[in-house]
Amino acid sequence: MATMNEGSEHQSEASSMGTGGGSEHGQQGNRRPRRKKRGNKKEDVKAVNDSGGAKSGKKKSGRSKSPKAGGHATKQRPAVEMSVIVNSVYLWDVSKEHTDEYVQQQQTYHQRHHMHPNHQQVAPYHFAPDMSCGSTSTPSDETPQSVVTIRAPHSPKTCQQHVVDDGGFSVIDTSFPNPHPPSVVHDKYWCQRRRLFSRFDMGVQLDSEGWFSVTPEIIADHVAKRVGELADSAAFQRGLPGSDIGENEGIVVLDAFCGCGGNAIAFGKIPRDKISLVVCVDIDRSKLRKAAYNASLYDIPNDKLVFIECNTMFVLMQCYKNGELVVDKLGVDVANMPASVETEDYAGYRIGGLESLPTRIDAVFMDPPWGGVDYSRQNSYDLEKNMKILIGPSEPVAKEQVGGLTDDFFDTFSSKPSRPKKGLYNKAKEGEYANGMDLVKMAALATKSHLVIYDLPRNTTKTSLGKSALAAGYRGNIKLEEHYLNGRLKTVTAYLGADYTSLLKDGEQ
Repeated sequence: MATMNEGSEHQSEASSMGTGGGSEHGQQGNRRPRRKKRGNKKEDVKAVNDSGGAKSGKKKSGRSKSPKAGGHATKQRPAVEMSVIVNSVYLWDVSKEHTDEYVQQQQTYHQRHHMHPNHQQVAPYHFAPDMSCGSTSTPSDETPQSVVTIRAPHSPKTCQQHVVDDGGFSVIDTSFPNPHPPSVVHDKYWCQRRRLFSRFDMGVQLDSEGWFSVTPEIIADHVAKRVGELADSAAFQRGLPGSDIGENEGIVVLDAFCGCGGNAIAFGKIPRDKISLVVCVDIDRSKLRKAAYNASLYDIPNDKLVFIECNTMFVLMQCYKNGELVVDKLGVDVANMPASVETEDYAGYRIGGLESLPTRIDAVFMDPPWGGVDYSRQNSYDLEKNMKILIGPSEPVAKEQVGGLTDDFFDTFSSKPSRPKKGLYNKAKEGEYANGMDLVKMAALATKSHLVIYDLPRNTTKTSLGKSALAAGYRGNIKLEEHYLNGRLKTVTAYLGADYTSLLKDGEQ
């Protein structure tokens, strides 16, 4: 573009000078500009530097993309409103025979390829619900919103070991043949059953969908530990005036898409003074029963988990506002209310409907449906474009089988078709849908702390995550945690609602 602009400027200059030469100069006047063309360019540049663009302001304005009033051509960079801080965590559920060597390799790699960023450029976290996605307090001549990705410096503290010891059995077991048809449980899932649940042999219950959608136990435990640590953060101000949480009282976590209970059980393991109650929501009663039974195998206290049969979208949009239960105060149209469900005690836990909801929730954990068979084949996953969740009342999930399986949790992405993660939630139907960006805003407004923990596809774009956070009211920074299991990336989890600038100084604590 510079060559074209320069050529057009010189051509215009030569034409004007040739025309203005008059009859006295004749041909000589027409040739003079071509001989002086290159020399005049340097003189013009010098004149611009000396006079601030007064002599050849036309040229200078052509080169400047955003000239300021008074002829100043200084361009200001747009203010950064959201920094996605990426932090890698290394987990192990196998023997530590080769982990030390791997950790050393990772340290060397990060030192070479991920230099320490300038943390002073990352704004501190704050929440601004009154600022919509299209509004900002920055000057109008700057870009209203900006999303950047910064990788936290690598730290050996992020490398953790968790060797599953279940009667001397390994997490990988091929000695016992798969008793299920391959169309129900693929062999690759069956041989890793103890990776999903270390107490699987005690009678863990899973449906066909749960086999490929449940979070591996070591990763679920790690995320729950992170949430327990956040309970002591300034977001909750436990025991302080104006707080709804006592000094020695734990927070209430809403597990928005419970499934067969992998994450709910992990939250239930956290001490009661960190997490006091887990509200497990799913539209499928059979899944809730399986989750309750599995929780009993891990000896989770009966009063620490409550199971709610309801559409999660209704719970987030209609039942809670600013952490308070408001479904009775909003005057929801009876026609839009979910049908009443039976309350029962199953495996020692209560399963019911909206009447079983607690009076408050403090944080929301979401592992939503990701959109069917295509999500893992895409080079990138956009939360606004690729995720679709039915808002209105829907029928229970049908038990249908989808062919073309690949291990989307335990293998890297491939071009082959894969079985959908909770894909039947997203089966095309008539009705109103929410996308992944909408889901963040719903969860943020449902809690007083705005603490949202969001499990996402590994190929989720950082830009779409940052834009989703901005649209919900988050400002400053959020954290995206990458979970490497035995050296391979398995899952990613976003943490919204706290400040993570300390990661850029010291790494994960």
